[in-house]
Amino acid sequence: APKLLSGEEMARGGKRTPTFDHGWAFPVCACDHLLTGNERAVFEQVRDDPSIKKIVLTRGRRVSLEGENVVVCPLDSPEGQYHLLRAKQIFVKHSPRINAKYPISAKLHNFINLWHGIPLKRFGPASLDMEQRLGWGYRENRDCRAVIAASKVDALAMAAAFYPLPYRDVWITGLPRNDFIVCDESRLPSDFLEEGRRLEAERAGRKLVLFAPTFKNAQADAYYRFSAEELDWLRTWLEANDAALGVREHMADRAHAYYAQLAPLGALDLSAARYPNIEVLYRQSAALVTDYSSCAIDFSLTGRPAISFAYDFEHYAGTERGLFYDLDHVFPGPVCRDFASFSDALSDAFVSAPRQAEAELRRRTFFDYDD
Repeated sequence: APKLLSGEEMARGGKRTPTFDHGWAFPVCACDHLLTGNERAVFEQVRDDPSIKKIVLTRGRRVSLEGENVVVCPLDSPEGQYHLLRAKQIFVKHSPRINAKYPISAKLHNFINLWHGIPLKRFGPASLDMEQRLGWGYRENRDCRAVIAASKVDALAMAAAFYPLPYRDVWITGLPRNDFIVCDESRLPSDFLEEGRRLEAERAGRKLVLFAPTFKNAQADAYYRFSAEELDWLRTWLEANDAALGVREHMADRAHAYYAQLAPLGALDLSAARYPNIEVLYRQSAALVTDYSSCAIDFSLTGRPAISFAYDFEHYAGTERGLFYDLDHVFPGPVCRDFASFSDALSDAFVSAPRQAEAELRRRTFFDYDD
């Protein structure tokens, strides 16, 4: 029986194994082991094209995707290694080594980095906390054939974050996953429709307020701790507005500190384990609360209110990561530095109509294409 090859054997074997242009590999996310977002949207666009061999490389979770000429197999299997070596095009969410795992040649394979959003916070070589690890980031970025961007402005940030990848290799295509936010429901894949029906049942006619904070390096020690009085205020506000709070913690978060705090309020668990596709949540959410996550930019396509609860702004922007933009200028809603201003923003969320001209200007900063 074939044996699993080591990384060194994969590197050597890759130099002798022919690749095929029609082989498109989709390794799942290394964090949640799902095929979602931009990679899933690209897969959906070609799933029924028999001229393209779609290879979905799984990790710890079962992934069921159908179509013409589709192969689904574990990345860590002889079959998975074989297909990875032969696929010319490899679509990744983070970086070649994080998602495709094995040290295969970037000269023989095209690593297309689809990333997972429009960054507000810095990452890669542009991040303040990466100064001691620039060598690793440079090597990973250099191995990308291209990275996609949503607009000319976004392309500048992506070029900084993916240095030394040349600016000409930042492709302004728009984000494939936007289709899942703005398309007619009839065009959604079947698993999206099933998740949507489940979410409708859970919120039971209530407005959904999606709370989707970003990742913090210190995890539980860095996340906000609501006081008993603040939790009481939130409970009262939710009841008064016939609203349900849904918590979606970051894919890399392991602390789950926010859901632990907010579950007693009846908060819904909207984690990736239960709702793999965040676009389903965007479609049904009446409002979004985050801190520095790019999900606020995605959510702006809905035209509904978004709030940034930036309680640690000075530390996050000046010490931990840094931001590409002035948050007050680009965030599609109020930026709140403390709970008092946050509660004011929530109180106003379903009362005041958004300023359409201002919202459109901010949206056009980040989206050259809506879909």
